[in-house]
Amino acid sequence: MPPKAPPPKKLTKKELKEKAEQEKKEREEQERIRKEAEEKQRQEEERLRKLEEERLAAEEKARLQEEEIENEVQRSVFKENLDNAKKVARANDDWDKFLICSIKPDITYEAQLTTFITMLREQKVVNELKVSEELQKLQQAENIERDIHRFLTQLKAERKLQQNHQQLQQQQQQQIIQNDTVARNKIYITQIREIIIKKLEEINTQMVLNAELFIDEKFAELTKKANEGAKGTFKLDDKTKQEVIKTFPPTEDFKYGIFIYPSNKPSGYRHKPNEYPELQLAVDVPRNISIFLQKILWTSFDNYSPDVYSKYRIVGGVLDIEYLQMLPPPKKVNAWTLKQNYELKETVKRLAFELSATFKVSYQLPSYIWIPNKENQKVWRVAFFDRISEQWITDGVEDAKLDKGINIIASVPKLGPVGLLQERCLDYPYKSFKLRCVGNEKAILDIQGVRDLFKFEIGPGYIQLLKKDPEFQHFAYKKLQVGALFYELFRSGVNFIPVNEDAQSANIVQKDEAAEELALNDLSEAVRGFYIESSRWNNSDTGPQIVVKLKENPEFDEEFAENQEKDWKTIKWWNNKCAIIQAKDSHQKCNQTFLPDTETHCNLEVLLKMHSLTTQETLAKMKDLHYVIFIETIQQVLRITKLLSFTVRD
Repeated sequence: MPPKAPPPKKLTKKELKEKAEQEKKEREEQERIRKEAEEKQRQEEERLRKLEEERLAAEEKARLQEEEIENEVQRSVFKENLDNAKKVARANDDWDKFLICSIKPDITYEAQLTTFITMLREQKVVNELKVSEELQKLQQAENIERDIHRFLTQLKAERKLQQNHQQLQQQQQQQIIQNDTVARNKIYITQIREIIIKKLEEINTQMVLNAELFIDEKFAELTKKANEGAKGTFKLDDKTKQEVIKTFPPTEDFKYGIFIYPSNKPSGYRHKPNEYPELQLAVDVPRNISIFLQKILWTSFDNYSPDVYSKYRIVGGVLDIEYLQMLPPPKKVNAWTLKQNYELKETVKRLAFELSATFKVSYQLPSYIWIPNKENQKVWRVAFFDRISEQWITDGVEDAKLDKGINIIASVPKLGPVGLLQERCLDYPYKSFKLRCVGNEKAILDIQGVRDLFKFEIGPGYIQLLKKDPEFQHFAYKKLQVGALFYELFRSGVNFIPVNEDAQSANIVQKDEAAEELALNDLSEAVRGFYIESSRWNNSDTGPQIVVKLKENPEFDEEFAENQEKDWKTIKWWNNKCAIIQAKDSHQKCNQTFLPDTETHCNLEVLLKMHSLTTQETLAKMKDLHYVIFIETIQQVLRITKLLSFTVRD
């Protein structure tokens, strides 16, 4: 039997500690070696990845540059054909104007516009009681001012961003020209408005100068009625006790009236409001003043808001209430009657006083103001304009309501201009849109706004609203320029003309303008072969890029009998390229991976052609130069509405 092995030597505490430290060092060394190996592998993989990305980026850059050369040639041909088509259209338009012998100035010709402004400015000072004639002249001036606004809106629709760096100088020159045109026309608008305000002040002067005449006329009228009714005659002193309300025939954009409060009416304060039935408005009489002339002026435009961006705007015009100081009554001295007079260059004196209570006003909105379903006060608010702070204020306004959807009724704490304040971003972000052709030169566009669905027909050089609401009847189903139609919608309270500042107000991701321009150019060419719809991923993980869905539409269907998601392609645009991504609206997340065996290309037509993703017939439709005016009209609609950047689907 072998001897038993001696038991292991028992280590001391010091030896155990040294052994543990040694084992720890060995483990740490092994971990260090492992991490170094992993880091080297990671760095190598990162190096290879960067090399691959650089290779792919270089290939993409070379590919896009090569494609852009051909694309530039196509753009030049398109522009040449478009310019020629526009020249023909312009010549036909000028000939039509010549045939109807229109004397109205064409605001696109600066000479005609400046001549009109000069003639308007040089008209003689209003020094007679021809108020109706003067209001008609002011209406003509306001018509021209609206023409300028339509023209500027059309310029916005026609603005283009150049995609090629070689065209940068041309872009800058075009931008300078357009900016100069916009600046000049804004100056013309200011000049016309200043003349209008000056003429209205001259009318105010005439009202004050002739207040006694109006009182005499009213006294004569009442005396005649009393005599005819065998009720006796008025005493001479009674004429100073008669209230006078005088109005003048209103125009589309101006309503003017006055109320003369008697100087010694024994009954004291007038408890009922002044009603101006011809002007469809009523205004309270303040308690704490006497001997005054109340001037009522309604204008369809807002001449008070400062020219800076605001989240709110005035719709339905402005009602301005002022109290003018009357002249001292005439004095009889022997055989003479002495009257005090203003010089016409002197401004009429306004009465300034604090209201002891709220001041009730009521006026009718124009028939073209669209307020669907009696919207609640979160959408609109009655406000008064504070001339000191130059702001519209809603604090202190009481009992504001829309009576039957057409009359504004409110009690305001301060005298001055009153208007209906509406949010700018009331109709966007758009919920969705659909754009498709139903003929070679006829497209239908559906825009689902926040409040309602709007349907449009688009053709070569025109767009028309397909909506039967009575508020739009003066321009619906009429072929108008793109700028003219969306300006009319804007006047009616429907804002489909967003600006970049609205993105923050509407909580929308700010899109790349160059990407938007590339996308709308591509889509305007594709619309004759594809059905175009908004994508739910346009305002999500895609950031500043544009994302839209396409489906082939060879039969010009307005709606599809069968509509399967697999038939749709999701296209993503950057500022210089586009690609097909695998994202679908039914997915829970946006899959931005490219469609297998595809890559980026300079535009949609090249993308579809290089990967054989559509038919030759459809590709031929996209480059058919017979429809250049129609294609540009589609571009204008997409550009002015910013559908590609302001649509957010849930």
